[in-house]
Amino acid sequence: MVCQRCITTVRDELSRLGFDVRDTGLGYVNLAGSPDAGQRAVIDQALQAQGFALLQDRKAALIQQVKDRIQQWLSSEDSSEKTRMGPLLAQEAGLEYDALSSLFSQTEGVTLEKYIIGRRLDKVMEWLVYSDLSLTEIAFRTGYSSVAHLSNQFRQYTGLTPTFFRQLRRDKETVQEAGKKS
Repeated sequence: MVCQRCITTVRDELSRLGFDVRDTGLGYVNLAGSPDAGQRAVIDQALQAQGFALLQDRKAALIQQVKDRIQQWLSSEDSSEKTRMGPLLAQEAGLEYDALSSLFSQTEGVTLEKYIIGRRLDKVMEWLVYSDLSLTEIAFRTGYSSVAHLSNQFRQYTGLTPTFFRQLRRDKETVQEAGKKS
């Protein structure tokens, strides 16, 4: 669940099924009592019909919350928090950074820091391809301290410079447009 509408949808769906919903939030639902296996199957089916997945493991739910929060930050216009997401995520989760990072690594097979960098660079690639934002603006929006820092990480992640990546995309579009005109 990544927004208030999602939380409301899940709460309403579980209430419709007759469950006493005590609390809902991003990535979790607290019910009065513990549903049995049959009830969990009904919940899972109802949530899947709404486009959600049921996570039963608290660790998996926490990791999903972290991933959802990273996505929210990268989608927001405010870049002030993006430079040090790891410690902020740990604070929100109520854990020490090392504990959250260790749990994340065990669950996902990649460190939390590398995951955050990967998602930031995915956002950079998205903007390079689908926008005319300058590299300076993209660096600012994704929380990089400088274009040089962004370029360095981008090169390590993709093997290409951001400028070359953008130009490859534009060249490909030019070839495709020329092919349509033929």
